[in-house]
Amino acid sequence: MPLPKARKIRTPEEQQLVINAAIADNDKMTYPTHIIEKGNEVVGGWSLGSIPLVMVWHKSDAVSAKESLILNNTFRTIMDDRSPNGYFIACNNNSPYINHMEKFGYEPIWKTNLFVSNEII
Repeated sequence: MPLPKARKIRTPEEQQLVINAAIADNDKMTYPTHIIEKGNEVVGGWSLGSIPLVMVWHKSDAVSAKESLILNNTFRTIMDDRSPNGYFIACNNNSPYINHMEKFGYEPIWKTNLFVSNEII
């Protein structure tokens, strides 16, 4: 049995193969950059730094909902310029906006947690 091999995705069709294989495995792989193959089978994918992650914090007792929406429009304009292919946005489960994210035009990917590999600061 061959070992799994990782390589950079070369075509939009290969990218779609990874996306479809993840969906068939009850997962969601968004913006894969690398395909994992075992023989002729797609067995995984990696998305390595292909899309920016936006994290937003507004102090809940100092920034009103209206002010927050105005600020969000500002960062969306900036991100549309910086990343025309889209971006991930994190939303804490305790955020008052969690139940509104889809109304704001964001598509949920999957329930997950974010982890940092090293202390950045």
